[in-house]
Formats: sequence, C-alpha cells, structure tokens
Amino acid sequence: MGEVTLEEREEEEVPRTLSVNGILKGPILKGVCAAHYTDEELKLRYLYEDGAMSFIPSISLPSNALLFAFKRRFSPSDKLSYWYNLDSNYWSAVYKHTYDKDFRFKAGYDSEVRLGWASLWVGDEHGKVKTAPMKMKVQFMLQVPQDDIKSSVLMFRVKKRWDLL
Repeated sequence: MGEVTLEEREEEEVPRTLSVNGILKGPILKGVCAAHYTDEELKLRYLYEDGAMSFIPSISLPSNALLFAFKRRFSPSDKLSYWYNLDSNYWSAVYKHTYDKDFRFKAGYDSEVRLGWASLWVGDEHGKVKTAPMKMKVQFMLQVPQDDIKSSVLMFRVKKRWDLL
C-alpha cells in the first residue's frame, strides 16, 4: 500500500518545478518495511515487532544516516526504549513504568543534549483533557544537565478542564 503525490512549485531559481513525494509500505520478513520519499531524500525503515520486543533500523539516503531503535516490554507496566544514531554516535534511553492508567513514571537520558531527566504523570498522560468534566493531568519533571548539575530544573505542568455549567 502506498501514496504518491505530485506538486507544482515555484522557486526563485526555476520558475515552475514538479515535486514528487511518496510513501510505500509492505510486509517483509515478519515485519513491515516503509519507504518515504520527500524533497529528494529517501528514508527506508523496517519494523520487526513481537509481543515483547520491537527493533526498528532505518537509513536516510543520500546522507547514509543510519539509526536504530530497540524497544523492550518487560511486563505490562515496564518498558525500555533505546535509540542510537550511528552517524553521530548520539543515543537516548527511556524507561517507563505505569502504576495504573492515571499514574506513570518515566526516566531517561539524551546524549546529544547531555541531559538526564525524570518525569511523573498523574492523570491519563495520552488522554485528552476534554473527554470528561473536571479532568486533570499533572506532570512533574526534573532535568539534570550532565555538565552542570547545579543548573538542574524542576518543572511543573497542569492541564485541566473547567466546566462552568
């Protein structure tokens, strides 16, 4: 299955050009392969997934930037995700523990920005606040830069719906 679009563009150098964009997906080797072409860049991605693990290598052409993601579910409430970019050697890791639908803890590290963080969600993190009257989501997040621990930041965010009627 896939989709291809043709679009006519006007640029400074060339008065009228034809732009081609597209995406193709299909099952290959017990997984799903996707090719996404836009603005003269081709991104190839393969997703292998079983009940507890996902492995997602991808490459961008013509830059040859190769990266992969690995996700492992240890139990219905514990999940570890890891991303590694072979082109830049940057990586990130995230651990997520769900206590119940409305209480979730996440912790991670991102080597590109050299930042460790921990986040606590109270309320359905992915749910919409608009779905029920007086529904609320609260997030507490601690960010700790690796280079300057003294400049750590504690953030607090609230999303709440107020029904006046």
